[in-house]
Amino acid sequence: MIKKAFLKKTILTYWFKKIDKDGDYKKLKTDKILYSQLNKKYALFKTRFFFILLFLCSFTYFIFLKAELYESKTSLIVRDLGTTNQGQNLGLSILGVGSNSELKDSMIVEEYILSLDMFLLLDKEFSLIQHYQSNKIDFIERLSQNATLENSLEFYRKRVMTTYDETSGIIHLSYAHTNKKVAQKIVKFIIKNVEYELNEFNRRKAKKQLKFLEEEYVKNKKNMDNSSVKLEKYQNDNLLLDPSTEATSSSEIISKLESTLTQKKIEYKTKTSYLNKNNYELVALKSEVNEIENALSKAKSTLTGSNNNRLNKMIFEYNKLKMQLEFDIEVYKSSLIQLETAKLNVLKEAKTLSVVSKPNLPDGYTYPNKPKTFITLIIVILLIYGISSMLLAIIKDHKE
Repeated sequence: MIKKAFLKKTILTYWFKKIDKDGDYKKLKTDKILYSQLNKKYALFKTRFFFILLFLCSFTYFIFLKAELYESKTSLIVRDLGTTNQGQNLGLSILGVGSNSELKDSMIVEEYILSLDMFLLLDKEFSLIQHYQSNKIDFIERLSQNATLENSLEFYRKRVMTTYDETSGIIHLSYAHTNKKVAQKIVKFIIKNVEYELNEFNRRKAKKQLKFLEEEYVKNKKNMDNSSVKLEKYQNDNLLLDPSTEATSSSEIISKLESTLTQKKIEYKTKTSYLNKNNYELVALKSEVNEIENALSKAKSTLTGSNNNRLNKMIFEYNKLKMQLEFDIEVYKSSLIQLETAKLNVLKEAKTLSVVSKPNLPDGYTYPNKPKTFITLIIVILLIYGISSMLLAIIKDHKE
């Protein structure tokens, strides 16, 4: 406070001597009007000096002290090598909308680039935390020595930038570093690891599907084997290969017997008109008719009836076992195809990260933009000065 008072006294005395060469501070204080005018002039001088000093400090920091960052840029696009429905994707592209799969993969890529996992990989390869805490970063932005991992991750996210263009499906990636060659290397490293992780993500998903399909395959094979054993046992127990064939043969026999029986009955009826009933020929013919009727009855009872060995029941049981076996075989075949497909999906590179434009080696620093910063500083300082002056004038008028 003493120094400020002394400074004010010195300045006011200096201005007063310009008016009166023999004047001093004591003489000035006796002239109330002049003292008040010089005091207002001093207040204005103090305000302007503060803003000039603020401008010079900001200018010095942004132009001379702030770390110059070189930004390496690249453009990427995610492609699904397993996609076969190109017509649908083409239609979506014409409408200006990327496929749902590509959009989802691009979102995964963006999240992974900004993730802690990626930051830890980059820190291991390029010692980013050590760099952020070094004197290569200006003293205002520099990461503190006792910074947490979350603070370091936040610092990294300020340096990396990702944007996704939904119309073209292109991901724009950039990273800013104080060394332009390191910036380019970091972008290349990110591309390499993102492509690996993208495919690894799909492999992990395929491995889960593979485990499920392997369990289903074992279960379906077991069902097929059980159905096969049941059908074989049924055939062996009933001593037949196919009841349908037996039924067809029985139907043919019954049809022939019925035809023969009809002929014999007609023949017997015809001969009774002129032969004696005790005639040897009529007795033999009658006996033959009876034998045919007995054989026909037995054949019909074998095909249909109330006994457990009737063919219609055997056909039903046989067809049920056969249909179950055919169904289990189809399910087994389907699970086997899915299993082999899943095995291929685990091994193949389903996704690829195509580089539209390679990471560039910047010619000059990108940040800070010094001409823009200089103009912005002038505008901001003048704006703050104008508002402050207006507020001070309003307060002063209210006091008076």
